[in-house]
Amino acid sequence: MRDENLAGRWDTGPYDYGVMESSWLCLHPDGTGWSAWANVGGGSVSHLTWSCPAEGEIELRYTWTASGDWSPGAPPTLVEVDEEGPDDTVVRTRYSVRVETPPLVEAPMITLHLDDAVEFAHRFALSTRDVDRSDPPAPGNR
Repeated sequence: MRDENLAGRWDTGPYDYGVMESSWLCLHPDGTGWSAWANVGGGSVSHLTWSCPAEGEIELRYTWTASGDWSPGAPPTLVEVDEEGPDDTVVRTRYSVRVETPPLVEAPMITLHLDDAVEFAHRFALSTRDVDRSDPPAPGNR
C-alpha cells in the first residue's frame, strides 16, 4: 500500500537556513525512488523501494548506494563515484504531510515531516510531483 500524497521529489532546501548540506527524497508513484544528500565535500545517493505498511507510516527499503563528487544543481548529480554497492538498510518511520511556511520561503507549501531522519533530515518541502523512473540523480544499479 502507498499514500499517493507522498509521491514526488522532496527537498530540505526551505529548511536549510545555516546548514552546510541539503537532502532530497524522491518517491515515484510505482513504489521506487531514491534519497540523496550533498555538501561541498561530496555526498551520496541511494536507490530504494517504498510502501506504507500502516496509516501514517512509511517504510523505505534501500537497494543500492553510491558516494562521490557532485555537479551543482538541485538536486545535484553524482558525476564521479568513489564507492558503490548493495544496501540493505530499512527505515520505517511515522510521517505527516502538512501545509506550512518553512523559514526560507514566503508562502505556505506542502511539507513532509518524518519522526526518524532520512539523509540526516526530518523535514522536507515538496519540490515537484512530476517525477518518473528517469529522475534518479546518479547512474547505477536500480
